[in-house]
Amino acid sequence: MSNQVTIPGSVSCTGPVSALTAERDREPQLSGSAQDDRLMLQSILNEAFNQYIFTRVDNILKLAETNDADYSETVNKVSGLLNRLLKLAGKLEEQYPELIELVMELESFTALESGQSAEIAYKQGLRDSGYIHKEFMTFQQQR
Repeated sequence: MSNQVTIPGSVSCTGPVSALTAERDREPQLSGSAQDDRLMLQSILNEAFNQYIFTRVDNILKLAETNDADYSETVNKVSGLLNRLLKLAGKLEEQYPELIELVMELESFTALESGQSAEIAYKQGLRDSGYIHKEFMTFQQQR
């Protein structure tokens, strides 16, 4: 395998590519029901993996809140700011009736964004772990 193949009169293809012909690179064609079963299994596995990641990230963040003073302080500051905003929104409810709803929506989307960021970082860490392990083993062998 190489990182780039260019054949005269064709387009270049970056990334890992195979020198095998296209037909040999293709997966065997599955019948309609077999393809449906494969897609269903893939969907179930993806959902299970995503649920595992969500649960794992949630557990990691709960432990971090207990064991990491900086993270715990940040969580407390965010909670305190949210409480102050909600109190202020309550006082200004007559003038700005939508303010409480906006603060609650901001809190929800901020929590969602934070969770998604943690999941993205965790998944990238899983993808990187094989490469990091390989590099570490190479380093150890050179010593």
